[in-house]
Amino acid sequence: MHRFPLSPLGVFTTCVVLLVGCDSPVAPHQAAPPPPPAPSLSFEITGPSRIDAEGSFNWNAFAFGGSGQYQYGWEVTRQAGKPLTRTSIGPRLSLLVTTGDGDLLVSLSVSSGNESRVRSFRVRNCVAGCTEIP
Repeated sequence: MHRFPLSPLGVFTTCVVLLVGCDSPVAPHQAAPPPPPAPSLSFEITGPSRIDAEGSFNWNAFAFGGSGQYQYGWEVTRQAGKPLTRTSIGPRLSLLVTTGDGDLLVSLSVSSGNESRVRSFRVRNCVAGCTEIP
């Protein structure tokens, strides 16, 4: 406490300074909030859904979310005349498509950590022509 004279009046005044403490949001007695959870696993597939000429075609998978370590498993079933099923591992599928293959059923399974997602889609084989749209 300090006294300051007000000399012309011959009066003294007292000034009190009060210091008030405050809590910091990261004070040692408080735990930091947990990190947000990782986004759930998802993926996109690019490639043709309709084929109009014989040749080699590619489909690519782009995974995101999950733990970041991705495992890919492709499965292709040829619908007409060939019950052959082909499997491929990795984010890319390359396939030679001919007239006699008929439509294709393509399935992709992607895993990351303890999550898995599966998506299947049909690829129309219109090499010999398609008359209707499914």
